Amino acid sequence: MHPRRSAQEVLLCDLCETVPLQSHCELCNINLCVNCAVKHLSDSSKRHKVVPFLHRKSTPNYHKCPDHADKHCKHYCEKCDIPVCSTCALFGKHKGHEISDILEKLSAKTESLQKDLEELEKRMYPRYEKMASDVETEKAELEMKYGKLTTDADEQGEILHREITAIVNRRKSAIAEMKTKHLDALHKNTEEITQKMAELKQIMSDLKSMLKSNDVS
Repeated sequence: MHPRRSAQEVLLCDLCETVPLQSHCELCNINLCVNCAVKHLSDSSKRHKVVPFLHRKSTPNYHKCPDHADKHCKHYCEKCDIPVCSTCALFGKHKGHEISDILEKLSAKTESLQKDLEELEKRMYPRYEKMASDVETEKAELEMKYGKLTTDADEQGEILHREITAIVNRRKSAIAEMKTKHLDALHKNTEEITQKMAELKQIMSDLKSMLKSNDVS
């Protein structure tokens, strides 16, 4: 069992480790009892943010220091722009650099990101949402516009089709009339030729009869 918890799993203050906790400092990420909270707030070197324990934010996920496995990076090196542990900040390669609390850095960054999010949610996204709506409206209007053009083309096509059919039918009638006249002429020629052939046959028959006759007359 955790040494700071009783049989009833009572959570104790991180500082005195004897009194049940009631508050939480979001800046330092420690749990405090009433007395320790007062003492903690008296430290004016940092802007502590003590809230009721039940209202605390989620516990930050500190990265482990790559140079000190037992340490977490709870500080921030402004010069190198990276999280560092306390050992690196005080005695290591970041000694003498400007060091800030990583939660304060996180708070500032979170505030900046929150502003960016509000900018996107309240201005940018609605603008593009309206643009998308306008495009959909234009697409609907386009469907109606081109649908009407297609209908007009179909109607014009039907009119032209009727006109072309009428022209073709007139042309066919003219051709049929020309054909009839031509056939009538051929029939007339045939009749004339047939009549001439009959006359010639009669003449040829008469001549044959005369050639066979001994009648001197």
